Amino acid sequence: MTSPTIRFDREEMKLHLTGIGTGVTLGQLFELHVVDEAQVEFPTSWSAFQARIALQVLQTNLRLRGTTDLRQTLEAGLTYSRAEGTSAQLTATTELVEHLMARPTAQIDALVTVKLSGEATEAGFSGDYGATFGVRVRF
Repeated sequence: MTSPTIRFDREEMKLHLTGIGTGVTLGQLFELHVVDEAQVEFPTSWSAFQARIALQVLQTNLRLRGTTDLRQTLEAGLTYSRAEGTSAQLTATTELVEHLMARPTAQIDALVTVKLSGEATEAGFSGDYGATFGVRVRF
């Protein structure tokens, strides 16, 4: 009997992280088991089996690539606001990104949107994995 093959065709799921806590740095975020801390939205057409496979692909990729992907997102630019209400946008230098990745946070909220294209078998996932990040951090 052949093992099942699950195909993903640019299918999207969302991972909502709210209130990840005190003292965690952005650099440590994906060392945590974030899927346990998140609310996950799957396409309604997915079976429980597809959702389980997608979660395994997500967890593996977040552990392997999440910090790099987040770092690249920060390097693309930042919008910040100060306690007194002023806000601005800036281009992040390498030094600023390193500082933000290492600085302990008071709270992290994030939305990670993941797109999968490819197939999963018992041998693993073969295809494309893409993630976009929206992150709000309070220091």
